[in-house]
Amino acid sequence: MVFNTNIVEEFKNTSSIHGLSRFGGPELYSRRKLIWIILVLAAASGLFIFVILEFLHLSHNPTITSFTTSIQETIDFPAVTVCNLNQVKSSVLECFSEKDKLEASKTFYALSELSIILEHFGLRSTQTPIPGDVLYSCARNHSHQIGDMIRYCHFKQELIDCKDIFTPIMTELGVCYTFNKDAKMVAESVGETAGLRFFVNIQQDLYFFSSTIQTGVKVVLHDPSEEPLPSLRGFLVGPGLSAGCSIRKTKVITLPSPYGSCREVSDKLSGIGTYSELTCFKHCFDDYLVQKCGCRHLFSNGKAEFCDSQQLIDCYAEYQKNISRDSDFLHNCSCPPNCETTKYETSLSYAAFTSNFIASYLFNQSVLPNEDYLSRNFIDLRLFYNSMIEEATEEVPEKTVGSILGSDGWVFKADKTTLKFQDGIKTLCLGCSRVELLTIREMNSLLPTSGPPDS
Repeated sequence: MVFNTNIVEEFKNTSSIHGLSRFGGPELYSRRKLIWIILVLAAASGLFIFVILEFLHLSHNPTITSFTTSIQETIDFPAVTVCNLNQVKSSVLECFSEKDKLEASKTFYALSELSIILEHFGLRSTQTPIPGDVLYSCARNHSHQIGDMIRYCHFKQELIDCKDIFTPIMTELGVCYTFNKDAKMVAESVGETAGLRFFVNIQQDLYFFSSTIQTGVKVVLHDPSEEPLPSLRGFLVGPGLSAGCSIRKTKVITLPSPYGSCREVSDKLSGIGTYSELTCFKHCFDDYLVQKCGCRHLFSNGKAEFCDSQQLIDCYAEYQKNISRDSDFLHNCSCPPNCETTKYETSLSYAAFTSNFIASYLFNQSVLPNEDYLSRNFIDLRLFYNSMIEEATEEVPEKTVGSILGSDGWVFKADKTTLKFQDGIKTLCLGCSRVELLTIREMNSLLPTSGPPDS
């Protein structure tokens, strides 16, 4: 194969690449051609080194985060789960025979926070165990019922029977009640009048040993497809308070491997709820205790049998109190976050519920048994959106092969500044535009010829 040297000469004299035309021409001073060859090669080397450094940076899978907002005509209302901080009423002892009442009291005490505070770790079962299914049935039947606990429900200022919009659900805090479990409720405007309002009667006079020594409720805002997990998230409201909760919906999208460690699929976890980092941890926690004790807690979901009173006192309570220091559990429980999650961020404000005048008036009207009944038992909850704006935070690759090579078709929107910067480096180094790259390609295609070489 022979080459058409005229093509090379024409390209050298007309190319916009800096210094290439200086390869030929007269020697205006000593070693002019050599100097220009060195300068052009140095510029080309600089560009080559820059591209290599960019690829080395790319090998670390860098990311950037973009933040967007969009105004919505309607926004899906979150599921709202309300849990009384007391799981079982004191009337639960009526469920047992006289000989079993002491064993039942020991069982609920062993599972309570009070036993941890008083450091009663040596408590042991001393009589015939109460079967687990009996304990579960009694605890369920003597939980706070929706008709007694949740009152005067309003959604968008419409009075609704609380039993029609709240669904009972078993959680690690006992029987809780979830609003919008079927994901049908939407907000069409902002403010308290466009949201949910209801009263809660915590029935403090019926409190018994429970997982916490606090009084009031735990409120969790979550996606309707997720488990509420009130032991791991949510906010507390005590009796005698009116709480206003403004909501802001945010979607968070992160990248899976090799950029991050999130879990890309949104599958079911053991057939119970959509996967999430917290759901995974909770089920990991439950499975670990089932392995240790051969049974599950009264308020745990799963297929294992319920623990009897002896197993709960002698095994379950002890492992539960020390699990945070168990290296085997911490090592074996791996729960990556979801790559796409929806968060409901809250802003809370409080006021007293109600005034002394109202409490005195209701007492005088024989509505209340005593003047401090509302302040000791009732909570006023209002939940609403404060804006019709949905926020989204998305993680995207900082660089791609296309952005490094300057190909517009491969560049992410968030990476346009990188592309312009790279074009600038290429131009500064060699004065080489994209059109000039096409010229080089044309020269390569025309260079081989079938005729004799030019002399």
